Amino acid sequence: MADDLPGTFLVVEGGDGSGKTTVAHTLARELAARGLRVRLTEEPSPGPVGVLIRSLLVSGPLSAEVMALLFAADRAHHVDAVIRPALQRGEVVVSSRYVLSSLAYQGPHVGMERVLTLNARALKPDLLVFLECPPDVALRRAGAVRALDNYENHAVATSAANGYAQALFHLETQGERVARVDASQDPAQVLGAVLERVLPLLTRDGK
Repeated sequence: MADDLPGTFLVVEGGDGSGKTTVAHTLARELAARGLRVRLTEEPSPGPVGVLIRSLLVSGPLSAEVMALLFAADRAHHVDAVIRPALQRGEVVVSSRYVLSSLAYQGPHVGMERVLTLNARALKPDLLVFLECPPDVALRRAGAVRALDNYENHAVATSAANGYAQALFHLETQGERVARVDASQDPAQVLGAVLERVLPLLTRDGK
């Protein structure tokens, strides 16, 4: 985990349309309102590899192996350029998407161990918040507010849901701290459930 650094690393994950971007932004605002220094970020990152990935998601992604490599490269740059420096400054980093997304989307095609190997040096979050939402509901939500990209369809969403289930089980058995939250609730209830898990981390000794 990021316990060797003075900051706290929080990751918000979930399938497309689960509300992770909204939750990440709302969580960051809530923590900042409490006087904490917060760095909100996301993956794909705004860095050069992240920009390439975003263009591929619009035009059509490459093979699962190539996408796994690109996401790992983007993540390595993201950690070095954004996440680690913010944690070293004692900030709370809130990231929408991280390693779990690669495990869910590329893992079923290239193997979970392959994805884990590519991301072996990625910082482990202090808490991974996973928003649970049925794929069909999540896709309807996403499609209601924006145009869907090439990754956002029923087949991919179903595959990702299965990938998330397998990956979460693996991470939890490896001791990673995971908070599962029912994302079908009212937004205020979702935020409340997230804060119930996040706030104790920010008040414990040493953080």
